[in-house]
This record gives sequence, C-alpha cells and structure tokens, in this order.
Amino acid sequence: MKKLLVLFSLTLISLLFSTKTFAQSTLTLQGTYGFTNQSYISKGIYGGGAQYRYFVKPNVAVGISGRYLMEELKRDLSTKSIRGKATNIPINLLAEYYFKTEGIRPYAGIEAGLNILKIEGYNIVIDQTVLRPGVAPKIGLVLPLGRRLSFTVEAAYNVIIGSANSILMDPLKPGNEKYEVKNSNQAVTVSGGITYIFGKKK
Repeated sequence: MKKLLVLFSLTLISLLFSTKTFAQSTLTLQGTYGFTNQSYISKGIYGGGAQYRYFVKPNVAVGISGRYLMEELKRDLSTKSIRGKATNIPINLLAEYYFKTEGIRPYAGIEAGLNILKIEGYNIVIDQTVLRPGVAPKIGLVLPLGRRLSFTVEAAYNVIIGSANSILMDPLKPGNEKYEVKNSNQAVTVSGGITYIFGKKK
C-alpha cells in the first residue's frame, strides 16, 4: 500500500510539472451518499465535500479532495441497544482520465490518501480517533451547464486499509463484536455536485 501511495504521488507531481499543461482548473462542491459493509446496522453514509482539479492535459486532471462523511450505527440486542456515530474525513490526492474533451464527458479515476476516522458511543461517553490510509477507484460523468458551470456525478468504491477503529460498548463483553461500534472500512458512494470552471484552453 505504501508503494502504491508513493507511486501515485510521484505520478501526480510529474504531471503537475509537465511543460505541456492545459490552463484550466475546476472546483466542485458536492454531496455524497452511500452504503457501507455495515449495512446490517446502518442506514447509510452521507455528507459532502469539495474537489479541486487541475487539467495537465485536455483529458487528464490531477488534484485534491476532502469530504466529511457520517454514519449512524444501531444494533438491537436482547437486553439493550448498541448505538454509535462514525465519522470519516478522507483527504485524498486524485487523478482522472476523461474519455472525451467536449460535451458530456465520462471519466475514470482514483483517489488515495488519509482517512481521519472517529467513532463515538452513545451508550457510554467514549470516543476514539485514528488515521488510516485509503484508496478509492471511481467513475464519473460531467454534464455541461454553460461556459463556466457543469454538473458532476461520480460513483466510487472506498477502501480503508488497516485495523478497524472500534470501541467496546460493554466492558463486561470483551471480544464480543456485537458490543462494539466501529468505522466501516468499505463503502460504495455516489456523489453529485456543481463544478465551477476556471481558466481557458491554451
């Protein structure tokens, strides 16, 4: 995973310093909703964020993204309900390839970086925050709305690497996963938002 992140970072840097660049960048504000690998105790993950892209070529973009995502967790047991709130702030580098340069533009890409994970228990006053690496391959579509605006929608498969960030809700049940709440380490998300376009083609 570390080798993948290093290679990804070096690729972005080389593209950023390419002599043949494309004088255009975009800023996207978006909302996100999806389902995680804890769907049996969760109604979904939701939130929003922003993406900044710089086009090094007409069909290649690199950039950075950040989101704030939340997930409510609840498991009903015979004697009590276990409830918690999981949050994730992924801060990623991104690279995207666009299959068209005009009109409706489909694209594929990848994001990789760090996830700030926090888990809170409602039954007891306890929370825990950790950092974990992650990667998210994705596909998307850009729909033009005018000279400076477009609507961008994308679907991603988000994977967090490393051990789970969890807290035990009942100290009398050590090792029993039914009494734990934790951050999800996999999620399928759909994001949509408005993109503002800066600059122009050289």
